[in-house]
Formats: sequence, structure tokens, C-alpha cells
Amino acid sequence: MSMAIPPAVNYRDLVLIGGGHAHAQVIKMWGMQPLAGVRLTVISPQVQTPYSGMLPGLVAGHYQFDDAHIDLMRLCQFAGARFIQASVVAIDLEQKQLLLTDKDRPSIGFDLLSINSGITPDLSIAGAEQFATPVKPISDFYPRWQHTLETLRKARTPAAISVVGGGAAGVELILAMQQAINQYPEIVAPNYHLLYSSAELLKAYPQRIRKLVNTALQNKGIQLHAEAKVVNIADQRIDIAGADDGQNKNYSLHSEHIFWCTNAKAADWPKRSGLACDAKGFIAINDSLQSLSHDFVFAAGDTAQQVNHPRPAAGVFAVRQGPVLFANLQRKLLGQPLKQHRPQKDFLSILALGGKTAIAHRPLWPTLSGDWVWRWKDNIDRRFMAMFSELRMSTNQPRTQLVDFFISGDETPSDTLAMRCGGCGAKVGASTLSKVIKQLSPVQRDDIAWGLDAPDDAAAIWINQDQNTAPQLLLQSVDHFRAFIDEPYLLGQIAAQHALSDLFAMNAQPQSAMAIASLPFAGDKITERDLLQLMSGAVKVLNDNQCSLTGGHTSEAAELSIGFVVNGLAAQDAVLTKADLHENEVLILSQALGTGTLFAAHGQLQAQGKWLEGALAAMLSSNRSAGKIFHDHRATACTDVTGFGLLGHLVEMLKPSGLSAQLKLGSIPALDGALACLANGISSSLQAQNQRIGAAVKNAEAWRSHPVYPLLFDPQTSGGLLASVPQARAAACVQALREAGYPAACIIGGVYRDEETTSAIELTA
Repeated sequence: MSMAIPPAVNYRDLVLIGGGHAHAQVIKMWGMQPLAGVRLTVISPQVQTPYSGMLPGLVAGHYQFDDAHIDLMRLCQFAGARFIQASVVAIDLEQKQLLLTDKDRPSIGFDLLSINSGITPDLSIAGAEQFATPVKPISDFYPRWQHTLETLRKARTPAAISVVGGGAAGVELILAMQQAINQYPEIVAPNYHLLYSSAELLKAYPQRIRKLVNTALQNKGIQLHAEAKVVNIADQRIDIAGADDGQNKNYSLHSEHIFWCTNAKAADWPKRSGLACDAKGFIAINDSLQSLSHDFVFAAGDTAQQVNHPRPAAGVFAVRQGPVLFANLQRKLLGQPLKQHRPQKDFLSILALGGKTAIAHRPLWPTLSGDWVWRWKDNIDRRFMAMFSELRMSTNQPRTQLVDFFISGDETPSDTLAMRCGGCGAKVGASTLSKVIKQLSPVQRDDIAWGLDAPDDAAAIWINQDQNTAPQLLLQSVDHFRAFIDEPYLLGQIAAQHALSDLFAMNAQPQSAMAIASLPFAGDKITERDLLQLMSGAVKVLNDNQCSLTGGHTSEAAELSIGFVVNGLAAQDAVLTKADLHENEVLILSQALGTGTLFAAHGQLQAQGKWLEGALAAMLSSNRSAGKIFHDHRATACTDVTGFGLLGHLVEMLKPSGLSAQLKLGSIPALDGALACLANGISSSLQAQNQRIGAAVKNAEAWRSHPVYPLLFDPQTSGGLLASVPQARAAACVQALREAGYPAACIIGGVYRDEETTSAIELTA
């Protein structure tokens, strides 16, 4: 009987570069109306992309960071799209490949491409790049603005703040900064300067608007510098070539904080790659938002210019392009005629004036101003952002167009697969595994130091038992799991780190590895792309650890999975096992917990992208240094914390010695967002089986309501190490771990002998 091929069979790659306003809409609309046979991938350097319309309110303190940012990772999860956190530096238009900043990573292949990556600051003025803070990209600007606020709070004398740029962005920015600073009574009132090279502010606005804004700025004590051409920026100094009644006047302005808000320029890589661009370097597109030189490339937003209808850079144009771009990307894939987009000639512009007041302008309209105008703008902005934050996971979402046959020539059934956890959350439960192992009778060999009879993180084989040299062990371990992220390069890295952790926990030096990978049913081109990304990520980690990839096996399957058999070498007297715990030692954990609940939440659209970004960073962290540090500080037992959770792996350590342990719940570190997810009842599909080990907790009833309690059972993928260290070495061990790049490392409890019970765990605050 033949097995039915599942529906998610991909034959074409559609890649979006950037998470701008137009692309955000494309992703949302794709989630509501996907195209079968096409895989959508989004590449962006930021997990959270800012909405420019709310930047003044964010700076002023009217909005929180999350209010003004679109969570791309969550939005992509909703749309069933891959998210790759990276920056594109070039396009190979002949081979249809994208080159990224990570030189170790293979290029990303595509069949159809869209670019909405924004623009870059023009820092061509001498010293601007070194001494000024550009407003674009906003993701870089906002942390620097927060640092400026902290600097001002500590200052004892008034500082000078200068904004260079007399357009709407410069005006809104300096007023927002003043509004924010006024909320801190401890800040000595700064001197504010607004510099612009033209004779008047807001050249694109009518005289009545300019007059209102000038009055507002002057009433707030902001010094205006008209016809001020900045020629040089130095440390706390702006050199200006200006004019005074028609006479040239050069002068310098002292300023501790300089912000650059002039017209930005196009990124250079599209033109360098060979795309047709206009005289200013912006991608030249036709009325279908299609590149003039390459019909398989589309572009929108500030990075592009519609040659038949040139418009200034403004978010409103990108917003209007979004639906047309979505339609044309799908039409291009289906071989259908493309839609035409004609941008509006004018648009409503609302200038925020720092506080919750604003001025609205549109040609032929009367001037509108006041608090109600700000509330109007706030309502518009919040409605737009709600499109990307109010997401719901559909469990029975029909495909509106079954076009696999057109794209590939192959038909595909439309059944969907059940959602379940990947990574170590996909392991068979410990109790089930234990029952099966007890029923097995493997042959016994003299050269096996230990195996199933004494399960540890790795099996051990004698390799020079009959020689005169010191006995040496070959350690072997195997790990394999289903994908929990649709990003093969990262998955390959994490899987390799995860497999090697068994060797590092035992203080072994990796030697070789063999891979086993399953690739989702797909067209040959996509399978090749994914396998290259997957194995390149793995090889990067293996090579970093001098571990040679010696072979492996690949197959097709319903979903992506990856695993490794790893071998390592260790001297007999240097091996750390789980079993050699000693009384009165201290338990030290090297990394925070929570990957299981975070990625379960991701599958339900309940996790924030910044939480997942932190979790992925932890999972990519190697345990090599931690293992060496534990050995150097005389650890007697060590293990890596993975699928059976902290408590499950601790019980494995306790059983051989019959000792018991005390855990301090308040000391157990959690990844950002993990406790919030658990509090909302979100847990890995392995959590329930892991909780069976809770029978080992003597006083569980007293602590079940504690927020950290469920974290004890959370399955970890590529988690940290847990070790038992003599008390005299514990403080130095923790300090060494933190200095080596494990900031969450801490003492979480201790080991003792319980006269009444064995292998028991007691919880304290």
C-alpha cells in the first residue's frame, strides 16, 4: 500500500527581503490566502520591524516598544512562512541566489524575489558616521536614544541636543525628544537646536502649516538654525556654513548629542548586483511593482521608485502598494496578467507636536490641529498595527487555490498534518523509554565500558584496553529530532550543538560525526537548497569543534528532521558521568530553561519574536567551555539538560548513588517569556509525560502553584549543563562560567543524604 504524500509539497521559493510596510501586508495576506506549491521565506535583520508612523510617539513615551513594532517572527508563523534573521548584501541574478552577511552560510536560492528593505542614512558629511546618531534604521536608532536618556539623567549640567534635518521627521523628532525628557524631573533642561539647510522648515508644506510649526517650536524654546549647511561633525561639535542677511557666515555649534534626520539614500547592493536603478540608486520599477531589468524581481516602499509615477519616500505609499504587490506575486507564479498600481498624487499628513496634539494637512483641506487630531492619528496607527498583532491560528484553514499541478505538474492531497512539538519536545517519554529498554537484552561485550545497562549521556567503548598506555574511552552518542523552526541553517547548527553536548557533559573531545536527515517532500530544487543549508549549519558547528563529518544518510519524509551520531575521546580518569554524585555538593546550572514552552507558544502564535530570538541564541551556545570549566572545578557528576527536563535529568543523576537533592525554585533561571507562557497554560507536548517524574518531589503539593514549578519539567533542546561541584569550588565555578559567556549560570541547590528516602527532591524558595 502506498503512503499518501502530505499537502505541504513545495516547488517554488518566493523570498521577501525586508519587513517593511508593504511586505508586512504581503505576509499577512499570504497567511489568509496561501498558494499551494510555493514556499514563502522572509529575510530581515530584525525580528521586530518598526512602524515609522508611530516613531514620534514611541520616542515621546506615548507608546511602548511593542506597540510600535511588528513582530515578524510571529507574523511569519501565522502565514506559514520561513523567517531568516539575516542581512542581504548582494543578489546573484544569474543563479537566483542571495548572499548574506554570514560568510559561512550558503547563499539562499529563490525563484521569485521581492525587496522592501528600506533605505540607509546618508552619512557622507565628514564625521557624521562617527559622531552623529542616524534616525534610520529605526532599529538601531531607538536603543541609542534610550542610552541618551540615561546619559541625560546622570548629567549635572545642561547638555545640548541637535537634530539635523528640517523635514517632517526632524520636526517631529525634536519635539518628541523634548516631550520625553520633560517626563524626567531629574534631567537638567537641555538646549535644543534644529538645523536645516533651506531658508524655511517643511518646504513641502504650505505657508500656514510652516507658520504654525515655527510658532510651536519657538514657544518650546527650540533654537532654529535656517540655511545651516553642516560641513563637518566632530566630537560634540557641528561645523556649519550658514548665511546671515545674504552674507556668508561660518560657525560652530557645541552639542553633546547629535541626531541625523536628513534625506536617506538608497542601499548600494541592489545597483551593485545589477538591478536597474534610477539616478539616485533606488530600484526602478514599473507600474506592476516589477523591476525594469529583471521580471522575477519586485520591489516596494522606500527602496524603490515607480518610474512612471515618482513619489517622495513616505510610509503611506508602501502601505498602498502592499495589496497590489501580494496580488502580483501570486499572479506571476500562476502565469496570470499583473495588476497595475497608480499611487495617489497626495496624501493626508499628520504632524505630531511632541505632546498629544497634532496638525493635519492635505491639499485643498483647511488646516486641522489640536488634541483631537492626535487622537485621530493614534486611531489610524493602532488600527494598522492591529492587522499584525491580532492573529489567530487557524486549525482548519482551506487552501483557496490548489495550484500544485500548474506549478509542478504533480497533484497533491490536501489533508493537513497535526501540529505537535519538535526538538526535544518530540522525544518519547522517559517512562515509556525505560519500560522498553528493560525488555531488551543486548549482547554483552568485554570492550563495552558501559551502555544500556548503565545509561549515561554517551556509551563508552574501550579502545586501547590491552596496551601499555593509559586506558582511553571512545564515547558514542546519538540525537535526532523533528524540526521546531523552519530555518534549516539554524536547525543544523542547533542539532549539532545538541548532539555534541553529550560529549561535553562527559568532558570528551569530539572526534567524528555521522548525520541522518529527513527532508520534506518537495521538488528537487528545494530539496537541494534545504539540504545544503541544513548541513552547512551543522558542519560549521562540527568544524568549530574539530569534529569531522564522516558520512550519513538522507531520506524524504513528511517533515524536516536531523540527527547525529557523535564520537569523542576521553581518558578514563577524566570522564564525567551522571552517576558519581557526592554528599554536600552544590548543584550548578549553566543556562536558563524554557525552550519547550517558548516554541510550543510559537506554534500557537503566543510567543513574542524577541523571546524566541533569546531562546535561539541560548540554543546556539556551545557547552564545550562549560564542560571544561566543570571539570577544572572538580565536578563529580555532570549531564546536559534536554528532553526530560531539569527534574528528569537530575533524578537520573541521583538514582545511582541513592542521594537526594534540594532545589531552590527562586534561583532557577528562566529564558525571557518562558514563565509568562507557562502561566498562560502553554507547555510542550512532552510536558505531561515529564511531569510523571514529579513523584520524586517530596513536597510537591506545597509548590505546585509556584510559577517556576512547571519549568522543572520543561523539555530543553540544546540546553545547558547541570553539574555537582564541591562547595569550596562552587562560587569560583559560577564566576568562571559567567565570564566564559554563560550569564545565567548559578547555584540552584545541593546534594545530601536523606535517611528516609533515596533519589528524592525537596523544593524550597
